[in-house]
Amino acid sequence: MPRLVLQFEGRTLQEQGVGATVTIGRLPDNVLVIENPAVSGRHARVFREGDDFVVEDLQSTNGTFVNEKRVTRQTLQDGDVVLVGKHKLVFDRAGGDDAPAEAGPATLPDMGGTMYLDTKQHRAMLGSLKAQVAAAKEAGAPAKGAEGPAKGAEAPAKGVEAPAKGAEAPAKVAAPQKVAVLRVVSGRADQSEYRLRSNTTLIGKSDTAVVRLKGWFKPKVALAIARTGDRYVATPLGGKTLVNGEPLQGRRDLKDGDVLQVSGLVLEFSLPQ
Repeated sequence: MPRLVLQFEGRTLQEQGVGATVTIGRLPDNVLVIENPAVSGRHARVFREGDDFVVEDLQSTNGTFVNEKRVTRQTLQDGDVVLVGKHKLVFDRAGGDDAPAEAGPATLPDMGGTMYLDTKQHRAMLGSLKAQVAAAKEAGAPAKGAEGPAKGAEAPAKGVEAPAKGAEAPAKVAAPQKVAVLRVVSGRADQSEYRLRSNTTLIGKSDTAVVRLKGWFKPKVALAIARTGDRYVATPLGGKTLVNGEPLQGRRDLKDGDVLQVSGLVLEFSLPQ
């Protein structure tokens, strides 16, 4: 099974298999808990998408980096080094036998919230990843050369005038992305509807959840809805979730009109056409 190897100051602290979604953060309800004030309560997550494994930042304070580059969402390759706060997570695609982890994660005093990293210090930490990435990955692929005109490209038809010199081609206007809406059908919630503009929307009792569940025994995070363009994917993380009356067992693309039952809260997913 693929795994994440958590390292701090050159020491391996923990190994975590990536069979389903692995949430990473400072709060105790994460799968991989990093007790460090530079790490957000819910900092990032790693999950399977088809044959790939993807890391996604959950709007963290200090950001998530892959091989020195800050990312919002990126497919991981074997040997990639993910930086979360002051800790490194090395992605091992092949995985291996479960081995006992060394001493628990190194901790810094909690300042009562996420601590912003000093910019110079952060740059220095990113620079130190170069040697590790070079050792873990094979030599990079050769740079792509400029491509010539495609074979078989047709000449302009006779009689068709070429555009006047200096005339600008009309700029292409990108179609606006559709923003989905969750409408509350029944149950207790702070709003009657929620617009899903973020890359990831969490539903649960946690302070980081956009849609807050009410009640003592509700899960801190019940469901995550990830957005990529006009596509919305739901992933169960706790409690019981039904989509159109069927239990949600894994990741599922949401479609216009889907009805979600999340730990007693009933929501209708609406995506403008």
